[in-house]
Amino acid sequence: MDPDIPTFGKKEDGLEYTFRPGGYLVVKNEIGAIAAVRSEKGFYLPGGGLDDGESPEAAAIREAGEECGMRVEIDGEIGTADEFIFVEEENTHFQKRGTFFSARPISVDRGGDHELVWLPRTEAIEKLKHESQRWAVERSPAP
Repeated sequence: MDPDIPTFGKKEDGLEYTFRPGGYLVVKNEIGAIAAVRSEKGFYLPGGGLDDGESPEAAAIREAGEECGMRVEIDGEIGTADEFIFVEEENTHFQKRGTFFSARPISVDRGGDHELVWLPRTEAIEKLKHESQRWAVERSPAP
């Protein structure tokens, strides 16, 4: 583990963790609401894991389009954080390393395979499932 990267969740001794880097977006609309992807398991920031040879920024942009049909423009990098989680449907423990970017929407065509919702900043911080994602929203520039 890198001591300069904030870490969330608990790494349990004796368990194997799969390292999964990803890129995620804190997208704010014109009134400062935060884009979240809603699923039956909770609320998440748009983004996801890197494909081979892909940068975190490129993954975040690609995933926003795939998940919720949103095209974005990245304003800057917020930071990187690790989170230890267990994904039940994959029966796997992960060390997720998320690189988070601030972005603004260019267009939303309501396509994608998840529901896009806009949450007030405080509500996003309360509802996002992963601690690292709440951390990124808290660190993101105010609207």
